[in-house]
Amino acid sequence: MADLIHTEAQLIKSVQTIIKKYEDLYRETGMAYNIFKVAGISEKEVRLCRVLADLLDPKGLHYKGSVYLKLFMDNVIRPLIDKTGKFNLSKVRVTTEYPITEDRRIDIVIEDGTVFIPIEVKIFAGEQEKQITDYAVFSRKMNAKDCFIPVVFLTIDGCESYEASKDDYVRISFKKHIISWLEKCLSLEEKNKVSPLREILKQLINAIKSFCGCEDGTMENAINALITESRDSYKAALSIKKAIDELGFDTRAWEIFKGEICELVKNKFTEAEYLEEGGGNDTWHYLKIPIGNFKICINYDVKSITVESVNSKKVDAGTADKINKIMSGLTGVRNEDWKVDNIIWASKSVKYPGLEDIDNDDIYSFELYLIYSKNPQAAADKFIAMANALMNI
Repeated sequence: MADLIHTEAQLIKSVQTIIKKYEDLYRETGMAYNIFKVAGISEKEVRLCRVLADLLDPKGLHYKGSVYLKLFMDNVIRPLIDKTGKFNLSKVRVTTEYPITEDRRIDIVIEDGTVFIPIEVKIFAGEQEKQITDYAVFSRKMNAKDCFIPVVFLTIDGCESYEASKDDYVRISFKKHIISWLEKCLSLEEKNKVSPLREILKQLINAIKSFCGCEDGTMENAINALITESRDSYKAALSIKKAIDELGFDTRAWEIFKGEICELVKNKFTEAEYLEEGGGNDTWHYLKIPIGNFKICINYDVKSITVESVNSKKVDAGTADKINKIMSGLTGVRNEDWKVDNIIWASKSVKYPGLEDIDNDDIYSFELYLIYSKNPQAAADKFIAMANALMNI
């Protein structure tokens, strides 16, 4: 046991050295700064689709014509779909959020007037019911009878659709196909050492590698190498991980939120209540505070907040605009529009005030637990202030 504790201490010391080394490097070179990560584009499907679509579009702002699209067709699409041989690059049109019904929009569509290629992108969101199936039905209508183009289903690692027939779609992944395609695009720009496109493509590739878990040259890779250099190092790392897991700061923060903090909020808003909805990773553990014709719902980690009308009543545009301005001002986050009639303002990108710059979920949970445990009244007051700001709407 003493040997294990000594190894753990040495491992922690070595990891601290690596962290300091990389933090100094990032500070000196700015290499950790990635505009796609900062703007939240890399993990937001709609925003990332706009970036990918513009690269694919011969009329995109890159001014490279159909060069990037041709690389995509030759290296990603044609090896999987043999019925795109007659695709005419000179007539192509690339569209995002292509509407097929009132509530169905294909993320990216590439078409030339004859061939219709639908691309559906999923990063962390789940599939909607019959989504791929409906897109496949539409593709059959848009393509010639003997030239059906299945839905190109783009996910992080190329997973299967849980609901669609395998004949309706083909799988591609960010990890394999998109990174490879972007690296081929980048190779075209490498000759021009001052090309803004070169740096943008590098950042986009690194941002995608990050959410795919395969980013190069990172502090995490250096720590992984240290942990796996010997059995003793790995055993010590497992022991440290077990101790961290048992601390459960996320659970501790949730328990304080649903208990003491909720009771403090009820002292001001007697009809406030703690509720849970959904299941699995999509479960809401939230505080609902009724405010006249509205209610504000705040998840325990403060990352998800909605303002909803009571009894699903719609509100006029002027009132909705006031609520959006108030909530955007309070949270620093604009409405993400969940397209639900009774939800007036909503976001899954909020963070507790003062913790906005923390990207690591574990560190965020630790800091939030410290805030909740040290001063639950201050936390309750912040939630009360949000509700008060909506009182006179």
